[in-house]
Amino acid sequence: MFRNRNINMIYLYIFFGQLFFDRALWVIYLSDSGLSLGEIGIIEAILHLSIVLFELPTGMIADLYGRKISILIGSVLSIGYAGFMLISDSLTLFGLAFVSLGVGLTFHSGAQQALAYDTLREVNREKDYTRVFGNMTALALLSLSFAKLAGGLMAEVSWEWVYGGMIVMQVLALIPVLLLHEPEREMRVVERKGILQTWRDQFVSGLIVWKENPPVRVPIVLFIAVSTVLVILTFYGQEYFTRLGYSSFVIGVIFTVDGLLGVVMAKLAYRLEQRWAFFSIVKYGYAFYLLFFVLFIVSPRHGIVLSFLALAQLVTLFEPVFSNFIQNMLSSDVRSTFFSLISLVESFVIMVGFPAFGYAIEHIGFENGFLVLLLLLVAIYAAVLLKPKKAF
Repeated sequence: MFRNRNINMIYLYIFFGQLFFDRALWVIYLSDSGLSLGEIGIIEAILHLSIVLFELPTGMIADLYGRKISILIGSVLSIGYAGFMLISDSLTLFGLAFVSLGVGLTFHSGAQQALAYDTLREVNREKDYTRVFGNMTALALLSLSFAKLAGGLMAEVSWEWVYGGMIVMQVLALIPVLLLHEPEREMRVVERKGILQTWRDQFVSGLIVWKENPPVRVPIVLFIAVSTVLVILTFYGQEYFTRLGYSSFVIGVIFTVDGLLGVVMAKLAYRLEQRWAFFSIVKYGYAFYLLFFVLFIVSPRHGIVLSFLALAQLVTLFEPVFSNFIQNMLSSDVRSTFFSLISLVESFVIMVGFPAFGYAIEHIGFENGFLVLLLLLVAIYAAVLLKPKKAF
Protein backbone atom coordinates (compact mmCIF):
# COMPACT_ATOMS: atom_id res chain seq x y z
CA MET A 1 0.00 0.00 0.00
CA PHE A 2 1.08 3.59 -0.67
CA ARG A 3 2.94 5.14 2.26
CA ASN A 4 3.56 8.82 2.91
CA ARG A 5 4.99 10.55 5.96
CA ASN A 6 2.24 13.15 5.95
CA ILE A 7 -0.45 10.46 5.88
CA ASN A 8 1.24 8.67 8.78
CA MET A 9 1.29 11.91 10.78
CA ILE A 10 -2.42 12.38 10.06
CA TYR A 11 -3.11 8.85 11.30
CA LEU A 12 -1.11 9.50 14.49
CA TYR A 13 -2.83 12.82 15.11
CA ILE A 14 -6.29 11.26 14.63
CA PHE A 15 -5.56 8.45 17.09
CA PHE A 16 -4.44 10.81 19.89
CA GLY A 17 -6.94 13.52 18.98
CA GLN A 18 -9.93 11.18 19.33
CA LEU A 19 -9.04 10.11 22.88
CA PHE A 20 -11.91 12.01 24.49
CA PHE A 21 -12.24 9.95 27.67
CA ASP A 22 -15.49 11.69 28.62
CA ARG A 23 -17.36 10.91 25.37
CA ALA A 24 -19.76 8.50 27.09
CA LEU A 25 -19.61 10.24 30.48
CA TRP A 26 -20.00 13.99 30.07
CA VAL A 27 -23.73 14.01 30.91
CA ILE A 28 -22.98 12.09 34.12
CA TYR A 29 -20.15 14.50 34.95
CA LEU A 30 -22.33 17.57 34.46
CA SER A 31 -25.05 15.99 36.59
CA ASP A 32 -22.53 15.17 39.34
CA SER A 33 -21.34 18.78 39.10
CA GLY A 34 -24.82 20.01 40.07
CA LEU A 35 -26.41 20.84 36.70
CA SER A 36 -30.05 19.94 36.12
CA LEU A 37 -31.20 18.04 33.04
CA GLY A 38 -32.59 21.30 31.68
CA GLU A 39 -29.21 23.00 32.11
CA ILE A 40 -27.47 20.04 30.47
CA GLY A 41 -29.86 20.48 27.54
CA ILE A 42 -28.77 24.13 27.32
CA ILE A 43 -25.14 23.02 27.24
CA GLU A 44 -25.93 20.61 24.38
CA ALA A 45 -27.68 23.41 22.49
CA ILE A 46 -24.66 25.68 23.01
CA LEU A 47 -22.43 23.01 21.46
CA HIS A 48 -24.53 22.70 18.30
CA LEU A 49 -25.03 26.47 18.03
CA SER A 50 -21.26 26.96 18.18
CA ILE A 51 -20.81 24.47 15.36
CA VAL A 52 -23.48 26.14 13.22
CA LEU A 53 -22.02 29.62 13.75
CA PHE A 54 -18.36 28.75 13.19
CA GLU A 55 -18.43 25.84 10.74
CA LEU A 56 -18.23 27.92 7.57
CA PRO A 57 -15.76 30.61 8.76
CA THR A 58 -13.30 27.98 10.01
CA GLY A 59 -13.59 26.06 6.74
CA MET A 60 -12.65 29.21 4.87
CA ILE A 61 -9.72 29.76 7.24
CA ALA A 62 -8.43 26.30 6.32
CA ASP A 63 -8.63 27.08 2.60
CA LEU A 64 -7.25 30.61 2.84
CA TYR A 65 -4.52 30.22 5.46
CA GLY A 66 -3.71 26.50 5.59
CA ARG A 67 -5.16 23.20 6.79
CA LYS A 68 -2.27 22.63 9.21
CA ILE A 69 -2.99 25.93 10.97
CA SER A 70 -6.69 25.06 11.16
CA ILE A 71 -6.03 21.62 12.68
CA LEU A 72 -3.51 23.12 15.12
CA ILE A 73 -6.03 25.70 16.36
CA GLY A 74 -8.66 22.97 16.72
CA SER A 75 -6.30 20.87 18.84
CA VAL A 76 -5.50 23.82 21.11
CA LEU A 77 -9.24 24.45 21.58
CA SER A 78 -9.70 20.77 22.48
CA ILE A 79 -7.13 21.26 25.24
CA GLY A 80 -9.12 24.32 26.33
CA TYR A 81 -12.31 22.23 26.48
CA ALA A 82 -10.74 19.65 28.80
CA GLY A 83 -9.22 22.39 30.94
CA PHE A 84 -12.52 24.26 31.29
CA MET A 85 -14.33 21.02 32.18
CA LEU A 86 -11.74 20.33 34.85
CA ILE A 87 -12.13 23.70 36.61
CA SER A 88 -15.77 24.59 35.86
CA ASP A 89 -18.33 24.85 38.63
CA SER A 90 -21.13 26.86 36.98
CA LEU A 91 -23.36 26.82 33.92
CA THR A 92 -21.42 29.75 32.44
CA LEU A 93 -18.03 28.03 32.64
CA PHE A 94 -19.41 24.74 31.35
CA GLY A 95 -20.97 26.71 28.51
CA LEU A 96 -17.53 28.17 27.67
CA ALA A 97 -16.11 24.63 27.71
CA PHE A 98 -18.65 23.47 25.13
CA VAL A 99 -18.13 26.58 22.99
CA SER A 100 -14.43 25.66 22.96
CA LEU A 101 -15.31 22.07 21.99
CA GLY A 102 -17.76 23.12 19.27
CA VAL A 103 -15.44 25.68 17.69
CA GLY A 104 -12.55 23.23 17.92
CA LEU A 105 -14.56 20.62 16.03
CA THR A 106 -15.23 23.11 13.24
CA PHE A 107 -11.52 23.83 12.83
CA HIS A 108 -10.95 20.10 12.34
CA SER A 109 -13.99 19.59 10.11
CA GLY A 110 -13.10 19.49 6.43
CA ALA A 111 -9.46 20.41 7.06
CA GLN A 112 -8.44 16.80 7.79
CA GLN A 113 -10.04 15.46 4.62
CA ALA A 114 -8.69 18.32 2.50
CA LEU A 115 -5.16 17.86 3.88
CA ALA A 116 -5.23 14.11 3.20
CA TYR A 117 -6.58 14.56 -0.35
CA ASP A 118 -4.11 17.30 -1.28
CA THR A 119 -1.25 15.23 0.17
CA LEU A 120 -2.20 12.41 -2.20
CA ARG A 121 -2.81 14.80 -5.10
CA GLU A 122 0.68 16.22 -4.64
CA VAL A 123 2.15 12.81 -5.57
CA ASN A 124 -0.58 11.85 -8.06
CA ARG A 125 -2.12 9.22 -5.77
CA GLU A 126 -5.69 10.55 -5.52
CA LYS A 127 -6.97 7.04 -6.29
CA ASP A 128 -5.83 5.99 -2.81
CA TYR A 129 -8.01 8.57 -1.08
CA THR A 130 -10.98 6.30 -0.30
CA ARG A 131 -8.65 3.75 1.29
CA VAL A 132 -6.80 6.45 3.26
CA PHE A 133 -10.02 8.11 4.41
CA GLY A 134 -11.35 4.68 5.41
CA ASN A 135 -8.21 4.17 7.50
CA MET A 136 -8.72 7.60 9.08
CA THR A 137 -12.32 6.72 9.99
CA ALA A 138 -11.31 3.30 11.30
CA LEU A 139 -8.58 4.80 13.49
CA ALA A 140 -10.98 7.43 14.86
CA LEU A 141 -13.57 4.77 15.76
CA LEU A 142 -10.95 2.49 17.31
CA SER A 143 -9.47 5.34 19.35
CA LEU A 144 -12.91 6.49 20.48
CA SER A 145 -13.93 2.95 21.48
CA PHE A 146 -10.76 2.67 23.58
CA ALA A 147 -11.43 6.13 25.07
CA LYS A 148 -14.94 5.11 26.19
CA LEU A 149 -13.62 2.00 27.93
CA ALA A 150 -10.62 3.75 29.49
CA GLY A 151 -12.72 6.76 30.50
CA GLY A 152 -15.09 4.56 32.48
CA LEU A 153 -12.18 3.03 34.37
CA MET A 154 -10.57 6.43 34.98
CA ALA A 155 -13.85 7.90 36.24
CA GLU A 156 -13.94 5.19 38.90
CA VAL A 157 -10.77 6.79 40.29
CA SER A 158 -11.61 10.48 39.79
CA TRP A 159 -12.85 12.96 37.19
CA GLU A 160 -9.45 14.64 37.37
CA TRP A 161 -7.99 11.53 35.76
CA VAL A 162 -10.55 11.72 32.95
CA TYR A 163 -9.97 15.35 32.01
CA GLY A 164 -6.30 15.43 32.98
CA GLY A 165 -5.77 12.41 30.73
CA MET A 166 -7.58 14.20 27.89
CA ILE A 167 -5.28 17.21 28.24
CA VAL A 168 -2.23 14.94 28.02
CA MET A 169 -3.56 13.16 24.92
CA GLN A 170 -4.47 16.41 23.16
CA VAL A 171 -0.99 17.80 23.86
CA LEU A 172 0.50 14.63 22.36
CA ALA A 173 -1.76 15.15 19.32
CA LEU A 174 -0.02 18.48 18.71
CA ILE A 175 3.28 16.72 17.93
CA PRO A 176 2.22 15.03 14.66
CA VAL A 177 0.29 18.17 13.70
CA LEU A 178 3.45 20.27 14.02
CA LEU A 179 5.31 17.71 11.89
CA LEU A 180 2.74 17.89 9.07
CA HIS A 181 3.80 19.19 5.68
CA GLU A 182 1.33 21.65 4.14
CA PRO A 183 0.77 20.58 0.50
CA GLU A 184 0.58 23.27 -2.14
CA ARG A 185 -2.96 24.45 -2.76
CA GLU A 186 -4.53 25.97 -5.85
CA MET A 187 -4.89 29.54 -4.66
CA ARG A 188 -7.12 32.12 -6.27
CA VAL A 189 -5.31 35.27 -7.39
CA VAL A 190 -6.31 38.09 -5.07
CA GLU A 191 -5.48 41.65 -6.12
CA ARG A 192 -5.45 44.02 -3.18
CA LYS A 193 -8.69 42.79 -1.68
CA GLY A 194 -9.59 43.38 1.92
CA ILE A 195 -10.20 40.53 4.34
CA LEU A 196 -14.00 40.84 4.19
CA GLN A 197 -14.01 40.78 0.37
CA THR A 198 -11.66 37.79 0.33
CA TRP A 199 -13.90 35.88 2.74
CA ARG A 200 -17.02 36.89 0.80
CA ASP A 201 -15.45 35.56 -2.42
CA GLN A 202 -14.50 32.33 -0.66
CA PHE A 203 -18.09 31.81 0.52
CA VAL A 204 -19.45 32.51 -2.96
CA SER A 205 -16.97 30.03 -4.46
CA GLY A 206 -18.45 27.30 -2.25
CA LEU A 207 -21.97 28.12 -3.41
CA ILE A 208 -20.81 28.11 -7.03
CA VAL A 209 -19.65 24.50 -6.63
CA TRP A 210 -23.19 23.55 -5.61
CA LYS A 211 -24.75 25.55 -8.44
CA GLU A 212 -22.46 24.38 -11.24
CA ASN A 213 -22.15 20.70 -10.23
CA PRO A 214 -25.62 19.08 -10.18
CA PRO A 215 -24.14 15.57 -9.61
CA VAL A 216 -23.07 16.53 -6.08
CA ARG A 217 -26.57 17.48 -4.94
CA VAL A 218 -28.27 14.08 -4.68
CA PRO A 219 -25.53 12.32 -2.62
CA ILE A 220 -25.16 15.35 -0.34
CA VAL A 221 -28.90 15.54 0.41
CA LEU A 222 -29.10 11.80 1.05
CA PHE A 223 -25.94 11.70 3.17
CA ILE A 224 -27.18 14.54 5.37
CA ALA A 225 -30.55 12.79 5.73
CA VAL A 226 -29.21 9.39 6.80
CA SER A 227 -26.41 10.72 8.99
CA THR A 228 -28.78 13.10 10.82
CA VAL A 229 -31.26 10.29 11.48
CA LEU A 230 -28.43 8.07 12.72
CA VAL A 231 -27.27 10.76 15.16
CA ILE A 232 -30.83 11.05 16.50
CA LEU A 233 -31.13 7.27 16.80
CA THR A 234 -27.77 7.04 18.57
CA PHE A 235 -28.60 9.78 21.08
CA TYR A 236 -32.17 8.78 21.89
CA GLY A 237 -31.42 5.11 21.37
CA GLN A 238 -29.72 4.99 24.76
CA GLU A 239 -33.04 5.76 26.47
CA TYR A 240 -34.98 3.56 24.00
CA PHE A 241 -32.75 0.56 24.71
CA THR A 242 -33.22 1.20 28.44
CA ARG A 243 -37.00 1.05 28.01
CA LEU A 244 -36.57 -2.21 26.10
CA GLY A 245 -35.04 -3.66 29.25
CA TYR A 246 -31.33 -3.53 28.48
CA SER A 247 -28.95 -2.67 31.32
CA SER A 248 -26.46 0.20 31.14
CA PHE A 249 -23.66 -2.33 30.74
CA VAL A 250 -25.35 -4.06 27.79
CA ILE A 251 -26.08 -0.70 26.16
CA GLY A 252 -22.39 0.16 26.56
CA VAL A 253 -21.50 -3.13 24.88
CA ILE A 254 -23.90 -2.37 22.00
CA PHE A 255 -22.24 0.96 21.28
CA THR A 256 -18.76 -0.52 21.67
CA VAL A 257 -19.63 -3.24 19.15
CA ASP A 258 -20.98 -0.50 16.87
CA GLY A 259 -17.62 1.28 17.00
CA LEU A 260 -15.57 -1.87 16.40
CA LEU A 261 -17.74 -2.95 13.47
CA GLY A 262 -17.30 0.56 12.09
CA VAL A 263 -13.53 0.01 12.04
CA VAL A 264 -14.03 -2.97 9.73
CA MET A 265 -16.57 -1.18 7.52
CA ALA A 266 -14.34 1.87 7.07
CA LYS A 267 -11.43 -0.37 6.06
CA LEU A 268 -13.62 -2.13 3.46
CA ALA A 269 -15.12 0.99 1.91
CA TYR A 270 -12.61 1.22 -0.93
CA ARG A 271 -13.53 -2.32 -2.05
CA LEU A 272 -17.15 -1.23 -2.40
CA GLU A 273 -16.03 1.67 -4.56
CA GLN A 274 -13.99 -0.67 -6.77
CA ARG A 275 -16.97 -2.97 -7.46
CA TRP A 276 -19.88 -0.54 -7.88
CA ALA A 277 -20.53 2.73 -9.64
CA PHE A 278 -21.00 5.61 -7.21
CA PHE A 279 -24.66 6.33 -7.98
CA SER A 280 -25.49 2.63 -7.78
CA ILE A 281 -24.01 2.67 -4.27
CA VAL A 282 -26.13 5.73 -3.46
CA LYS A 283 -29.41 4.29 -4.74
CA TYR A 284 -29.10 0.76 -3.39
CA GLY A 285 -27.39 1.84 -0.18
CA TYR A 286 -30.23 4.23 0.62
CA ALA A 287 -32.77 1.50 -0.15
CA PHE A 288 -31.00 -0.86 2.27
CA TYR A 289 -31.00 1.92 4.87
CA LEU A 290 -34.79 2.23 4.52
CA LEU A 291 -35.17 -1.56 4.77
CA PHE A 292 -33.18 -1.80 8.01
CA PHE A 293 -35.02 1.22 9.40
CA VAL A 294 -38.31 -0.65 8.84
CA LEU A 295 -36.82 -3.66 10.63
CA PHE A 296 -35.65 -1.37 13.45
CA ILE A 297 -39.25 -0.25 13.98
CA VAL A 298 -41.08 -3.60 13.68
CA SER A 299 -38.57 -6.16 15.01
CA PRO A 300 -38.50 -7.76 18.48
CA ARG A 301 -35.93 -6.23 20.81
CA HIS A 302 -32.88 -8.24 19.70
CA GLY A 303 -33.79 -7.51 16.08
CA ILE A 304 -33.95 -3.82 16.98
CA VAL A 305 -30.34 -3.93 18.17
CA LEU A 306 -29.15 -5.77 15.06
CA SER A 307 -31.03 -3.34 12.81
CA PHE A 308 -29.50 -0.37 14.62
CA LEU A 309 -26.01 -1.81 14.13
CA ALA A 310 -26.76 -2.36 10.41
CA LEU A 311 -27.94 1.26 10.01
CA ALA A 312 -24.79 2.58 11.64
CA GLN A 313 -22.50 0.40 9.52
CA LEU A 314 -24.16 1.45 6.27
CA VAL A 315 -23.36 5.11 7.04
CA THR A 316 -19.78 4.25 8.06
CA LEU A 317 -19.28 2.19 4.89
CA PHE A 318 -20.63 4.94 2.65
CA GLU A 319 -18.84 7.95 4.16
CA PRO A 320 -15.34 7.39 2.66
CA VAL A 321 -16.87 6.70 -0.78
CA PHE A 322 -19.01 9.83 -0.49
CA SER A 323 -16.04 11.93 0.58
CA ASN A 324 -13.93 10.71 -2.35
CA PHE A 325 -16.68 11.48 -4.86
CA ILE A 326 -17.06 15.05 -3.56
CA GLN A 327 -13.29 15.61 -3.31
CA ASN A 328 -12.89 14.72 -6.99
CA MET A 329 -15.35 17.50 -7.89
CA LEU A 330 -13.42 20.21 -6.03
CA SER A 331 -10.34 22.34 -6.54
CA SER A 332 -7.95 22.77 -3.62
CA ASP A 333 -8.85 26.41 -2.99
CA VAL A 334 -12.44 25.53 -2.03
CA ARG A 335 -12.07 22.00 -0.58
CA SER A 336 -12.45 22.79 3.14
CA THR A 337 -15.00 25.54 2.48
CA PHE A 338 -17.35 23.22 0.61
CA PHE A 339 -17.12 20.43 3.18
CA SER A 340 -17.77 23.01 5.88
CA LEU A 341 -20.92 24.06 3.99
CA ILE A 342 -22.06 20.42 4.11
CA SER A 343 -21.25 20.18 7.84
CA LEU A 344 -23.01 23.49 8.47
CA VAL A 345 -26.26 22.24 6.95
CA GLU A 346 -25.93 18.90 8.74
CA SER A 347 -25.32 20.60 12.11
CA PHE A 348 -28.28 22.92 11.59
CA VAL A 349 -30.58 19.98 10.74
CA ILE A 350 -29.37 18.12 13.83
CA MET A 351 -29.85 21.21 16.01
CA VAL A 352 -33.46 21.47 14.83
CA GLY A 353 -34.11 17.73 14.66
CA PHE A 354 -32.93 16.86 18.19
CA PRO A 355 -35.52 18.85 20.13
CA ALA A 356 -38.21 18.20 17.50
CA PHE A 357 -37.80 14.44 17.87
CA GLY A 358 -37.65 14.74 21.65
CA TYR A 359 -40.91 16.68 21.61
CA ALA A 360 -42.45 14.09 19.28
CA ILE A 361 -41.63 11.05 21.41
CA GLU A 362 -43.02 12.77 24.49
CA HIS A 363 -46.40 13.04 22.75
CA ILE A 364 -46.59 10.07 20.36
CA GLY A 365 -43.99 7.64 21.72
CA PHE A 366 -40.75 6.22 20.36
CA GLU A 367 -42.26 3.87 17.76
CA ASN A 368 -44.44 6.56 16.18
CA GLY A 369 -41.54 9.00 16.31
CA PHE A 370 -39.36 6.52 14.43
CA LEU A 371 -42.18 6.02 11.92
CA VAL A 372 -42.25 9.78 11.25
CA LEU A 373 -38.50 9.72 10.58
CA LEU A 374 -38.97 6.78 8.20
CA LEU A 375 -41.68 8.61 6.27
CA LEU A 376 -39.41 11.66 5.96
CA LEU A 377 -36.61 9.48 4.56
CA VAL A 378 -39.01 7.85 2.08
CA ALA A 379 -40.22 11.30 0.99
CA ILE A 380 -36.63 12.43 0.40
CA TYR A 381 -35.96 9.25 -1.59
CA ALA A 382 -38.98 9.91 -3.78
CA ALA A 383 -38.03 13.57 -4.23
CA VAL A 384 -34.42 13.13 -5.34
CA LEU A 385 -33.84 9.58 -6.54
CA LEU A 386 -37.00 9.04 -8.57
CA LYS A 387 -36.48 12.16 -10.68
CA PRO A 388 -35.50 11.87 -14.35
CA LYS A 389 -31.82 11.13 -14.88
CA LYS A 390 -31.18 14.65 -16.09
CA ALA A 391 -31.69 15.75 -12.46
CA PHE A 392 -28.39 14.07 -11.66
